[in-house]
Amino acid sequence: MREYQISKAELKSRVRELIDGTARFIAATCLDLGDAFEVVYHFNDGNNEVVNLRMKVGKDEEVPSISSLVLSAALMENEMREFFGIKIVDIAIDFKNRMLLSEESPKTPLLKQQAES
Repeated sequence: MREYQISKAELKSRVRELIDGTARFIAATCLDLGDAFEVVYHFNDGNNEVVNLRMKVGKDEEVPSISSLVLSAALMENEMREFFGIKIVDIAIDFKNRMLLSEESPKTPLLKQQAES
């Protein structure tokens, strides 16, 4: 497994490098770190090795979607936005926070809540 820590400014160019080669998109993961999110995009490099692009972003930052490069990422990006509230913008197929959650569902159910004072 290879892992790369990247910035959001590098995200699309790094994804483009991978998919222009032999890599295929596998999945995306969002981790709530408390004060920030870590988003991990997982790829298979074509030789059965996993390549992870790790990106840490503030909870108020907008994150560019990679769905213009990898359409299947739209599903996982919608899911991350619904469950964590991460601000992923320009998703190719945008479910407007209603892909999995209903109107009656709790908002951002996987987001860590701030401790009450």
